[in-house]
Amino acid sequence: MSQRKGSRRGTGWKPPRDRRELVIAVLASLAVIIVTASLVWFLRPNRDSGTSSVPSTVAASTTAPGGATTTLPGEATTAPPTSAPASSTP
Repeated sequence: MSQRKGSRRGTGWKPPRDRRELVIAVLASLAVIIVTASLVWFLRPNRDSGTSSVPSTVAASTTAPGGATTTLPGEATTAPPTSAPASSTP
């Protein structure tokens, strides 16, 4: 008896896959790709890429109940002008 090649481990023939299994696999792969791409798109860090992300540098000052003025942290501060004592020249 002559043995065909591969007959020791089996017949070597596999039945074709069911078309329904193939369609389900392709649709599942597409769903994973679409969900991943949409999550990356919607959860990106800078969604307003068309506008400048530089904050305004206008100093905002508020008046405290005691009459003292304060500035917000990180805002530009300017020192008030000081009046030097008038020097007397002879």
